[in-house]
Formats: sequence, C-alpha cells, structure tokens
Amino acid sequence: MVGGVTAATERRTNASQAVVHALLDEALAKGYEGGVLGVQAEASWEGPESFTHAGRPVRVAVCPSTLAVWEALRERGGEGWLVVLTPRDATELGGGALTHLIWNRLRTPDPWQAVQQRFAAANLDPALYQHAEHRTVAAGLLAAMPQDGWPPAPGGVLTRDHALEAVVRAQLQLVERGVEIDVTAVLEWSLKPAAPSALADLRATVGDPLTDSVIDWLAGRCGLAAGPVATLLRQGRPFDLVPLGLIAGLLNDEGQAVARAVGHFEGAYRLGRTHSNVLNAWHADAFGLTTQMLAPETKRRVLDTAAARLSELDISELAETSDVLPAGLRARLAELAKQIRTVLPREDEVARTGESDTALDGPLITAELAELEAAWKRVTEHHLAGTDDTVRAFAAAVRLVRWLATDVTTRGGVSALVERQVTADAWVDAAVNDAMRGSAETELAGVLGSVLELVRLRRDRHDRAFGAALAADNDPDHLGVERVLPEVVIPLANQQPVLLLVIDGLSVAIATELVADAARTGWAEYAAPGQRGRAGALAVLPTLTEFSRYSLLSGQLGQGSEDAERRGFADLTKQRLRTSADAGGRAEVPLFHKKQLDTAPPGQALAPQIQTAIADTEQRRLVAAVLNTVDDTLHHTDPGGTDWSLQTIRHLAPLLEAARRAGRTVVITSDHGHVIERRDGQLRKHEATYGSRARATGDPVTDEEVQVSGPRVLTGDGTAVLAVNERVRYGPLNAGYHGGGSPAEVVVPLLVLHAGDVPGNAELTTIGTSEPTWWHPAPAEEPISAAAGTTPQQAPQPAAKRSRPAPAEGLFELEEPVEAESEQPESASPAPDATAAKLAKAVTSSKTFTQQRAIAGRVSVSDEKITALLTALLNAPDRRIPAQRAAGELGIAPNRLRGALPLIKRVLDVEGYVVLGYEQETADVVLDEAMLREQFGVRA
Repeated sequence: MVGGVTAATERRTNASQAVVHALLDEALAKGYEGGVLGVQAEASWEGPESFTHAGRPVRVAVCPSTLAVWEALRERGGEGWLVVLTPRDATELGGGALTHLIWNRLRTPDPWQAVQQRFAAANLDPALYQHAEHRTVAAGLLAAMPQDGWPPAPGGVLTRDHALEAVVRAQLQLVERGVEIDVTAVLEWSLKPAAPSALADLRATVGDPLTDSVIDWLAGRCGLAAGPVATLLRQGRPFDLVPLGLIAGLLNDEGQAVARAVGHFEGAYRLGRTHSNVLNAWHADAFGLTTQMLAPETKRRVLDTAAARLSELDISELAETSDVLPAGLRARLAELAKQIRTVLPREDEVARTGESDTALDGPLITAELAELEAAWKRVTEHHLAGTDDTVRAFAAAVRLVRWLATDVTTRGGVSALVERQVTADAWVDAAVNDAMRGSAETELAGVLGSVLELVRLRRDRHDRAFGAALAADNDPDHLGVERVLPEVVIPLANQQPVLLLVIDGLSVAIATELVADAARTGWAEYAAPGQRGRAGALAVLPTLTEFSRYSLLSGQLGQGSEDAERRGFADLTKQRLRTSADAGGRAEVPLFHKKQLDTAPPGQALAPQIQTAIADTEQRRLVAAVLNTVDDTLHHTDPGGTDWSLQTIRHLAPLLEAARRAGRTVVITSDHGHVIERRDGQLRKHEATYGSRARATGDPVTDEEVQVSGPRVLTGDGTAVLAVNERVRYGPLNAGYHGGGSPAEVVVPLLVLHAGDVPGNAELTTIGTSEPTWWHPAPAEEPISAAAGTTPQQAPQPAAKRSRPAPAEGLFELEEPVEAESEQPESASPAPDATAAKLAKAVTSSKTFTQQRAIAGRVSVSDEKITALLTALLNAPDRRIPAQRAAGELGIAPNRLRGALPLIKRVLDVEGYVVLGYEQETADVVLDEAMLREQFGVRA
C-alpha cells in the first residue's frame, strides 16, 4: 500500500492496460508461465479482449458477478493467460474459485505498486503521490514505459525527479543519453518540428495529470523563465518559447509604448504579470541559444517567427531595438547610412574639387567621423552583422570614407606610386569590390553609390598619375617581373627550398585577401629579399600574358608560349640555381602548367609527380607552378564579386599544404593584374589593338590613355597606347580585362610566405601590419585627420626572432571598433597571478570538466576561453568581475555575454550546484571558488 491507502478505497477502481501488464510481468517473474490472474476492479475494460504478452496469448474476461467468474473459468483454454476483472471480493467468490487463481487470491490494481516494481524501487518518494489524481499519474507512468523499461531508481528510492526525467527522456526525446536537461536543452528541443506533436502524444498517452507534472518539471529546469515555459508548454506552443523569449528582451524599456506592448504580450499568451527579471532571464536564454547554437536555417525560422509575433501584437516597432532580429539590423544600417550621408561633401564641392588633380589627394571629407564610427560600432554589435551582405558592403563603405578623409598626397616617380598601390590603393580596390555588391534597399544603395562615386574620382586621379609616370620613365629602375626570379626567387632558393606560385592575373587587391586567409592557417608573411615590406613588381607592357609571363619565367624580356616559358625557365635556373653538395647531380627544376596540375588520379588533390617534386627538397630546391583561376574569371565569371581564398583558386590550398609539409618557403607572384568590368565602361574601336586594353599608336591619345615606349614595351615597334581609365576597353565585353597601364594591371604582388620557423640561413624579415591606418577605426584619442596617411612600412624584424605567425585579420571580417577599448578598459586583464592561472587550468584539464563537456552537449565556448574567464575571476577581489570584463575575456561583444553564460554554466555547474553566477543588480559575473574546487576536485 502507498501512504496509508487502504484496500477498501482501492476497490472498484479501473484496471488499466498498464496495470494488467505489470501484474502479468510480476507473475512471470515469480515463475508462472500462464494461468488465471484475478484482479479485483470495476467490471470494465478499455483494452482489447485478446492480446499477446511476452509471447503468450492473453484473454480478458469482465465478470460483474460470481457466476460470470465461474463461466469464464469453465471457458478457459489450456494455454496462456486468462485475466478475470471482477468487483466481487474473496468472500463472495469463495475458496473454490480462488484455487483457480495464481497466488490463490485476487490482486488489487494498485498502480503505484506496479510503478514501484517497474522502477525496481523499494520505496516511493511521497512527492510522487501527493497529486490529487495520483492514481492517474501512476497509470501514466506505466503507460509511458519504453520497451527497454524504466531506469532503476537510485538507492532504491523512486523520487519525483527520477520518474519525471525518465518520462521526458523516453517520450519527448529531449536530449541524448547522458546530456543534462537544462533551460538550453528545453529551448533547443522546443524548436524541433516534432516537439508539438510529441507533447500532444504524451498527453494522449499518459493523461493530463502526468503531462502537467512533466511540464512543471521541465519548467523547473529553466530558472527564472519557468513561468513562461510552463504556460506555453501547457498551451501546446513549444515553438514559441524561443521567438517570444527574443521579444521579451525588448519589453524592459521605460515609456508608454513599451508598457502597452507588455500588456499585449502578457495578455495574448496568458502569461500574467511578468517581472522584468523574468523577461531578462527568458531573453538571455533565448538569445544565447539563437546566437550560439542554432543552425542557420533554424535561426532564420526563429527570427521570422519572432517578427511575425511582433506583427500580430501590433508592436513591430520594438524590433528596431533588437540585437538579433533583422529589423534591428536594418534600423542600425539606416542610421549608419544617415551618418555617412551627413559627412559626404555636397555635389558642388565635389565638382570644384574634381577640377584639380592635386585637390583630389587632399582630404575629401573634412567632417568629424565620431558619430559615424559610433553608428558603425552599433551595426557590428548586432548578431546578424557578421553574415549580412549589406553589412559587408557598408563595412567597405566605412573604410572608404576614412580613406576619403585622409590626405594621400604622394610625391615621387614610378617606385613611389607602386608603393602607394601596394600599401593603400589595392586595399581601396578590394573595398570597392565589396561595396559594389550593394544593397537591395534603395536608400542604402544610394549612400553606397555616393561613396563609390567620390572614391572613383580619386582613384581615376591615381590611375592617370601612374600612367603618366610610366610614360615619363621608359625604363624605370623599379623591380620588373623579368628580374623577380634572378634577383628574388633564385637567390632565396639557394638558401632555402622554395615553391614559386605564379597566379596568372592576380592583382594586389586579391593578394591582400589571400594573405589574410593564409595567416588563418598558420602562414606568416615575410619581406622578399631586398625589400622592406610587402612588395610589388612591374609587369611588362602591354600587360598581356604572352609578354609578361614569359618575361617572368625566363628572367628576360620577351614573348612566348608555354613551351617557350618552360625552355626559358630551364635555361635560367640551370645558370643561376646552385645544387647542393650531396644532391648527386643536377635535377631539372620542374615548372607545372595547367595540364599537369589538372591531371591527378581520382581522390588525389595533386598529381603524384607534383607531390614528389615538392617533397624533394634536396635535389629540387625550386619548384614552380602556374595557376590560371584568376585569369579565367576575367572571361567567365565575376572577379569583383568572388570571395577570394586559398580554396577559391584551384590547386592553391593543396600546393600550400604540400609546401608546409616539406618546409618550403612559398613565393606568390603574377605576370599581370586586371581591372574589373563594372558595366559602366566604354568601347573604343581602333584598327590595331593588343588585347582589350592596349592599342597601336596612330589615333590621338585621350586623357584616359597614355602612350608608352622603351625596352619594356614589347610590341613590334616598342610603343603602345595603354588605357589607364578602368572603364575604357578596345574589345568585346568581359568580366575583366588586362593589357592596360593602370596600377591594378601593371603592379603585381610579390608575396613571401612561410609556415613555422624559418631556417637561420634564409635572409627573410617579418612584415608588420599591412593594413592601411584607415582600414580600422582610429583610437578615440587620435581621430582621423588630414595628416593621417597610409601605414608606413614598419621596420623589419629578423626572422630568427619570430617562431610563429601572428594571426591576421580577414580582409572583410567585421572589425571591433577601437573606440570600444576606451569604454571598457577592464577587458585588458592584468598579468594573471600564477596560482589563479594554474587553478583555472587544473579545472579545465580535470576529468570532471571533460565529463561535464560531454553531458552539456554542444557548447560553442572553447576550453581556452573558459580558462581565461576563470583566471580573471580567480584573480579578482571577491571573485567577481564586471560583465564587460567577462565579455572581454571570452572575446565576445558585451551584449552577447548573457547568451554565452548559460552555455558555460552547463559545464561548470555540476549537478545543478551553482559555480558561476550573474548578478542582475550589479551586472557582475560571480564565481563560487569553494564550490568550484569541490565540484572539480581541485585542492587548495
């Protein structure tokens, strides 16, 4: 009996199918293989008259009288089970009838006794049967039992927690086995398409009392958000838990409009009066899940649902303040566009400036940029900013605005203008490519267009100046492509094995993206021998492959096909490249073109002979390959709209990986660059042309062209007219062109990369910051002014002092504005106390921590970040730090901390004991050091 419930009160109760199955299981456990099971219960049965249990046939007979019992006994066959349900007691049946029953007595349908048996429990926690409809709860527990049974009750005592958690895991499949059920798990499950039907099926299977108890238990795992969770789950709306949680965070501002919105919100979903702390906690949990854990398609569905709910409540305007809803991002972009338009000069001012070439190099924007930078910072803080195409375009626009506010006056000849292209204008070109992707919203697109028009004025001026310098100096002393191998590559290969990659058509702008991507995989950039920083070389004129690539690979000015390139390369390397003393004879230096690169066996990224050549650093000090992807895009795709990376350029990633394994230094260069067709160009028809951007002399030279001559002009008569304005072409429409005299076509990158330590005999120096000063926000105390120019070349550092590369920022990764540093100086933590750092590391290295990681499931915060946070907390007085400091240690924006903390707590709060907390009143993150040591077994 349970809790003093008597036999008298148990009579005339219904015998459920689950109770009958439990009694049959008990009989089987006692050694009975069949027989008559007598159950004292109401003379009713809701199940099938015949069924199979444990492979044995079962027939149920409802016997309202003693006579009916005897009739059932007479009709029983010889095998299987007969279950007799009768309201008569033993006295009424008599001893004769009882002798036919197993155990020689009637059994009462006590569901709790069956539950106790199913959970292998010796005792029941009274909290289980204190429900007013406790029998229905018990029947539900029996009906919900999975095929493999219930997990045994720990210590022989079946608690409410154990029973309800078992139902949740078996029927709702909330989490995988071993993963803790917490608010994050509940919210994540609520977004599964099957969640509503799973909840409805549970209610149909086990009844309302047990279902409501399960919902209350789940809500109890959700902290302050328990009330809304329970309410929405009872309404069968699990799919609204996360979207409405995102809305909850918008309802805490002061004002009549928000008060009205709160009323609509609480009334529409029958939430009752909801305290601000509840709204905050609910929002933090939903925000953390949405921003840290959801797959993109699920996140999109959640955000769309949240927007729909706001519309249904007629409070859509609140979305504009959201850190995660698309409307919040649109509002921030609109404010940024307004700020950009505010600082741009008037059209008449631009017209006057355009009349003077020198004025175009002075600051074209003279207004203060503080408000613009603040607006941009707010954009970057929005969760969707990192994946939004319009934000990417405005990231470029903001950089271009800073450039336009900078004095870029450059004095000198060809070399000075080459340096300007490498250190500044190529970055401008890269930003222009991104800004050109535009926006689908007219107002935003208009602002982007205004910025690009102003940029074009200045870049046209630079293109004209570069072309004029080429025309004035017919044999510049600046490094030309024909000198790259003799003066840079081969001398370097004589010191250190080298892989030379000639990426046909590679511009300096694309090269900036490739270096950033390479840095993320461990490659460091070095200055080429004889150079102070990242260098550029001059292509041969006109800038066509047949001239420039042959000159590059043969080390002499000339013209030739692939075969001629191979012969010239072989002759050059034979003359200049030393062989090692133990090489055992000179091996020909391999030069791989497209055919050899494309011919690889199935499943292999590189052909075997290429892999072998790169791996052989003894006999093959130099290996070279020509990659054609960039040049191919000029004819077939869109070079300006391509996201250039190591994977974008075919064969580049596996070649670099092979070089890394072999310990080779990699030199990347090109034969020429290119300009991009932006659909605003002009076709100029001439009788004799060299490709799409160069022509023969004869017709008058316009101010968009330049006439060149001299030994590096490889036309028949040593002269040519080159287009310098990127919008001029002489041939059919393509995605891009080369052949002309703009710096984007003439200046080719000269990159030197190495992964790991550089041998001591290699004369390489590391390169400091390559981005121009305007690529990032200026520090608050040093606003951008007319005196700020491009980044000066930093003094080279000896390679021997650098053991591993510093990570480079991606070219278009959203920047963290520098001003933010002044707002949160505490994010720069002091030198950590050794004891604190050791303790933090001991925690994250412990067996318990590893187990918690497994239990917690998917947690996107790395062990290193958790270690950093713990170190900062253990260093701090009272083991508490401000939220901004905690965000800094985790490397996230402050407004995302509340979303990250629940994920970290899943790992640190062992078995629900609070190790890490957040104080709403002080906005402090707090650590219980004693609990930390106890739970993770770390000694004092």
